[in-house]
Amino acid sequence: MLDWLRLIRASGLFTIASNLAAAATVATYANGSLDPKLIAGLLFQGNGWQVLWVSLASCLLFASGMLWNDIADIERDRELHPQRPLPSGRVSLVTAYVVGAALAIGALLVAVASDAAQGFYALGMPPYGFSTAGIVLSLALLYDFVTKQVPWIGSLNMAAVRAVHAVFALLLLGADHFRQGALAVLGLFGVDAAADVPLGPAIYPILLGIYIFGVTLTSELESRSGRRWELVLGGGLMVVAMVGAAVRLVTAHWITSLQATGGYVQLVAGLFLGLAILALWAWRVLLPWWAALRTGRKGMVGPLVGAALSGMILFDALIATSAHPAAGLAILCLYPCIRLAGRAIRMD
Repeated sequence: MLDWLRLIRASGLFTIASNLAAAATVATYANGSLDPKLIAGLLFQGNGWQVLWVSLASCLLFASGMLWNDIADIERDRELHPQRPLPSGRVSLVTAYVVGAALAIGALLVAVASDAAQGFYALGMPPYGFSTAGIVLSLALLYDFVTKQVPWIGSLNMAAVRAVHAVFALLLLGADHFRQGALAVLGLFGVDAAADVPLGPAIYPILLGIYIFGVTLTSELESRSGRRWELVLGGGLMVVAMVGAAVRLVTAHWITSLQATGGYVQLVAGLFLGLAILALWAWRVLLPWWAALRTGRKGMVGPLVGAALSGMILFDALIATSAHPAAGLAILCLYPCIRLAGRAIRMD
């Protein structure tokens, strides 16, 4: 069982949970309300089955992508990492193919169930869940088998995977929020049909994509020769994403509204939480990045990438706090979970 948990990078599922929570929080509280019951009302409108189906589809998409990644890398791992589950023979390659296909198909079928739970088919609406899950899966497989070997292009590909998944996560809140998010992202790329759509809902997917671009670009330096300026750029992209979330925090709509209503305790607590998250990220990610940059040792890139991946939860917590002063605390609870899981389920 431990080998299978390693193959699907089970510890990374905590980042899927944080992505879902951040996307839902940012979308729910974009219009200025701070009612904590608002997000529950949106999540569990109707029968609430869409929460289960969207969350399960996200986990299956992640697990499928990770497993196919190791299948694609098996020849390389036979030389560099012969102790891993597939090259060591502890997990049969044929079995991995079967499970990988089952996970991919399962993700699409669960996405269909999500569409059905929200009444898309009954109302004659497009199958948003199935279509978007298909895009996420296609981009993940494209990365695993094609673009990962191409410097920079693979990193952009992986950034697109997470950005599109952040839009998929909006199905937690229903079709309206999903359409707004999808059109906002398309509007950034000049699609005429989205020309008049506000760009606000695109901020989280784009900032998340920038962060993942930086992490993946940095991870490339583990397996290929690179230059220090690439490490500078990778870290710089992560910093840009964090600064973007921090700017949203200090310009948050709830600062003005809490000042107007005298909610100074909640205001100070929210700002303190956001700044504490930012400081924790700087300690856990920025300091290892600086050490790797200063020494230029390739062996320091791996630990930096691990820290940056778990630091994605801190990014999600920060941007969620910019939407609601208490939201980041719930996501922050996932951070020790991913660190403990990462130690227990290492993929060396």
